[in-house]
Amino acid sequence: MRLQVKKVLLTLSLFISIGMLFSQTIENVKPGRKYSSPLPQNAYPEEEICRADSAHGFDVLKYEITLTINDALHYIWGNVLATVIATENLTSMSYELTGFNVSNVLVNGIHATSINYGTHFTFPVNVSAGEQFTTQVFYSGTPQLVYSYYNIGMIFSNNTVFTISDPDAARAWWPCYDHPWDKAIVDLHITMRSDWKVAANGIRTEIVNNGDGTSTTHWIGENPMTTYLVCITAGPYVEINQTVPEQNNLPVQNFVMQNQYNNALIDLQNLPWMISWFSELFGDYPFEKYGNAVVSMSTYGAMEHQTMTTLGNYIISGNGAYETVIAHELVHQWFGNAVSFLTFKDVWLSEGFATYGEFLWTDKRFGWQSACNYLHSNFHQYYLDWEANAGPQTIYNPSFYNYFSPPSYEKAASVLHMLRLKLGDTNFFNLLRLYYNTYKNGNAVTAEFETLAEQVSGQDLSPFFNQWIYGSGIPNVKYSLWQNETNNHLEIYAKTTSPTATSFTVEIPFRITQNGISDSLLVIAAPDGYSNDFNYSVLSDNFNIVSNYNHWTLLKELAEQIPHFTEYLPTNNCVLLFWNTFIPNKDHQYRLYRKLSSAQNWSLLATLNNDTFSFADTTAISGISYDYQFRVVDVNGYFSRPSETVSVTPQAFSFTGELLVVDETRDGIGTQINPDDEMVDTFYASALSLFSCPIDNWDCATQGLPNLETLGNYKLVLWHSDDFNQNLLQGNSSLLSSYIAGGGKIVISGWKTPSVLTTEFFNRFGGGVTPIYDNSACLISAQSDIYPTLTVDTNKTLSSWNSMLPYIFTFSGAEEPLYFANMMEGSNGAGQCIAFKHDFNGTLVLFGCPLYFMHLDEITNMFYELLPTLNPALPNSDETIIMPQATLSAFPNPFNPTATISFSLPVGGKAELVLYNLKGQKVVTLSEGLMPQGKYSIYFNGSDEKGRALASGVYLLRLQHPAGIITKKITLLK
Repeated sequence: MRLQVKKVLLTLSLFISIGMLFSQTIENVKPGRKYSSPLPQNAYPEEEICRADSAHGFDVLKYEITLTINDALHYIWGNVLATVIATENLTSMSYELTGFNVSNVLVNGIHATSINYGTHFTFPVNVSAGEQFTTQVFYSGTPQLVYSYYNIGMIFSNNTVFTISDPDAARAWWPCYDHPWDKAIVDLHITMRSDWKVAANGIRTEIVNNGDGTSTTHWIGENPMTTYLVCITAGPYVEINQTVPEQNNLPVQNFVMQNQYNNALIDLQNLPWMISWFSELFGDYPFEKYGNAVVSMSTYGAMEHQTMTTLGNYIISGNGAYETVIAHELVHQWFGNAVSFLTFKDVWLSEGFATYGEFLWTDKRFGWQSACNYLHSNFHQYYLDWEANAGPQTIYNPSFYNYFSPPSYEKAASVLHMLRLKLGDTNFFNLLRLYYNTYKNGNAVTAEFETLAEQVSGQDLSPFFNQWIYGSGIPNVKYSLWQNETNNHLEIYAKTTSPTATSFTVEIPFRITQNGISDSLLVIAAPDGYSNDFNYSVLSDNFNIVSNYNHWTLLKELAEQIPHFTEYLPTNNCVLLFWNTFIPNKDHQYRLYRKLSSAQNWSLLATLNNDTFSFADTTAISGISYDYQFRVVDVNGYFSRPSETVSVTPQAFSFTGELLVVDETRDGIGTQINPDDEMVDTFYASALSLFSCPIDNWDCATQGLPNLETLGNYKLVLWHSDDFNQNLLQGNSSLLSSYIAGGGKIVISGWKTPSVLTTEFFNRFGGGVTPIYDNSACLISAQSDIYPTLTVDTNKTLSSWNSMLPYIFTFSGAEEPLYFANMMEGSNGAGQCIAFKHDFNGTLVLFGCPLYFMHLDEITNMFYELLPTLNPALPNSDETIIMPQATLSAFPNPFNPTATISFSLPVGGKAELVLYNLKGQKVVTLSEGLMPQGKYSIYFNGSDEKGRALASGVYLLRLQHPAGIITKKITLLK
């Protein structure tokens, strides 16, 4: 049974996955079972006292409940007569009862004064150990639902009155010792409106019409039950009566509404067969009758009251869609009701067994394969999806509000299925029958079930129970297949990992098929790895293998490990191949094979030791395509499965060009942080203007990414990405790898570019640096002991950035740092390397910031010093370069009313010439825009922006240009 709806929308086919992810909302739980979302472990409103049945000093043998219910007033009057035996000398005793007025308490028919403590009341007794006595409690009131999360007790609806007491809400409608370890026989005498029928536990012996619009229905019990299984369900029902011939014509009474009658005939038609079938599996049905009563409820989808299950009305659908729910509740009659758990620490002994009953019935109805599909989707996958949200859970000893969560249901059912695999079918079903017969009409705990399992199987099952019942988490398993062609053996090496402190050793069925013949193998996976050796000949590499055949084992992930190339690079007259260690701490070699892509047969290229993880094929001819794969062989001659086949075509790098500038920047709209293509091109052209060699350009916005052949034509590549809205290198870092590995040299800068480069790239071509990211505006400048300081150009930033740049990467562990980050205090990368150099055949220089947003003159000087160290064909960095200065003049000065204003730009870029008055107010913009390096003259007519003649006075000319700002005073005299 589950909280809210037990299986919301199962499909008509019982073996198709419902595919629902369990979440904290109770609307998303599976209908047909009691479910609750995880809550804090201390959320139980009162402490559960977990004691054995003799520990509380008395044993209730029987309750006789006499109750009058007024459904209109939602009011009840009643008394409960209990027959009790003292297990020790008693001077007082207590019952639980919540929210009622207790008018009288009798002990052996004599009045006893009671003291009410809110959730229970205490009264004096004077009996000796072994003495039998009676108590009788008279009470009345309006039943209140308890535990706001469960909302259980006696429930009044428009056309029904019914009770739900699991886990311990019997106290919400009748006084009792409300704990599962004290089971008692229960009789019920229920008086209420005579046009309704009352369904309850036991055998209905009579319905007495009281002549006042009410009738009294007597239900007499024959077998002890826990208090939460006592029920009353009343409404304007019609009955559907059945019998089970194989169980001595066991009576089956079903109570449904008139409008459900036809649907119920369909949905309940298999119930006698179901009872007979489960009786064959577990032992004879344990009670005097069985039945179902249908109500409209939101608390649970169904509830396994002893001999009279309560079903949510949606289960009566008329198409048999919820037959597994009916099976679930029926199996509870054996496990949970006849054999009850001692405390809710062991609630899985009830709910897990009932849930596994769904699998068993699906097997009976639809066959083994359908049942296996049901197991996979409704148990394994459902639980894994739920645990992905809730975190690893333990089956044993859940908290109060987690009694009815998936660990007690799907995980527990999966564990029973794995126990079946471990024991074998014969032992497993012998165990269930022995467990049922041993503890029938009593209580059991997990340790007792484990002891019986060990007795039946002859195995030590403590590791299994420690893992799956007392431990938490679901293991991952990785395995690899190994063949020995010399002795025709097959080895399956399997290793478990766990997300928790619980270590798992598991058994997993494998199915191998070749030449139309299938064989089953049982594989052990262990934390330290386990070699499973089978005298089994695999005839070819094309055999089919199915791991965890028929989904026997609950696993979070099961994956085959096959040798794998981590990277394969076509490069300069060579192919570079890389891989990682296959099986750590295992002595083996790598056998590398090659063939022409157009050929059929492989040839052995190299045999390498287990500490070698790369190979350079220098015999490959550029322009020809080759296929590569490798296998692992251990010291005993076992070969792994071959790796994937990779096809590679090496290139011949010409290195004829001196410098290629690759512009990855997305063309912007020309604003501060979104420069357009002309602005970016002008910046880099100006920054590189000191070099006299030919410089080629590649615009990714119009040409796409350059290919390896293009890059290989240049000794040096300058790659920049000065926008933060795209990173074309995402998934393309192998292009850079192939170029560098072939001897190419590259300088890369950009916004967030390091975020798309792989760990393998940083390990190999960055010397193992670790990128560090700062999202907020924090970079003030880049400092170096070798190269010019690079400061942020505030004219290209937003005011909200406070003259700093965001989206910055720095690098820890750089072997050859070039620049360090001057950052706002508290930044992740403050003081860390922001640009580094690393050599691997070729050379990588990587900046963690966009260079366009630094001052042009500083970048120009930096390029002039850095780039020749990478390509000596560029001007020598030791040459003295005197940077030209900007000039600004006016003639004549003073003037009246016109003048010629002249200026020169040392480098090209965006420039602006503005005239201001001495108050700092702009008078007129004389020139603005992108301008090449050179000299300029402007005729000024002495007018402002609106064409009005200026007054005499002193004015200020201000020229802002890529290399700085220059100002000059001019005077107008009339």
